[in-house]
Amino acid sequence: MSRTKELSDLREMGVERLEEELKQARKELFQNRVRYATRNLDHPEPLRRGRKRIARLLTLITEKQGAG
Repeated sequence: MSRTKELSDLREMGVERLEEELKQARKELFQNRVRYATRNLDHPEPLRRGRKRIARLLTLITEKQGAG
């Protein structure tokens, strides 16, 4: 999925759904950190993607709460 497609899909979601996505993204980031620390993950790219996804979700949640 392209970033613009993902972003447009996220913008259509409500705050509750975004918070669920945020919870899931944080869980995945934690799992990837553990895998990276135990050398089961060869490269740090999933960590970077996870942090950016969390930031994107937090930004959208803030925008929607401010608009509502």
